[in-house]
Amino acid sequence: MAHWTQLTLNRALSRPRRRSLALEAGKQRPEINVAGLTGLAGYLIRQAQLWVFEDFNATLTPLALRPAQYSILVIVRDNPGLSQMALSEVLGIGRSGIIPPLDELQSRGLLERLPSSDRRTHALHLTEAGTALLAHADRLVQEHERRLMDKVGAEGHQQLVRVLEVFGRHR
Repeated sequence: MAHWTQLTLNRALSRPRRRSLALEAGKQRPEINVAGLTGLAGYLIRQAQLWVFEDFNATLTPLALRPAQYSILVIVRDNPGLSQMALSEVLGIGRSGIIPPLDELQSRGLLERLPSSDRRTHALHLTEAGTALLAHADRLVQEHERRLMDKVGAEGHQQLVRVLEVFGRHR
């Protein structure tokens, strides 16, 4: 796995072992050797994360959705009636941190909070508008996944997903 990570991600992310810094006053700074980091999984994961976040954010920008909001909509769609607390736990967002994105999604008419059967919590549901926007977002996210697959190849994408699944499992 370490061998695959080093070779595939180095090639896939097209990151040279030396990097030139931005031009300053018409002069290019000397290249900086990063070879000591390119064998470290953490560094390579961070470089992959930068590419993925940049592309994913750009993908959702036309819909005025941030990645966390997309995740919320997907989880609520797949688990109608879920409580805010359960949502915050599964996404690893603190209870107070989940309120602002839920408020924004609700104010946009994409999500609604309904009293649950115990009347102490709110059950989350997508609205028709939320369902329609999420369907559009899902198509865009599939395009993002295809761009990632283009970078690492189909087999590399499958390997990457298998390797990273361990981090996606519920704690």
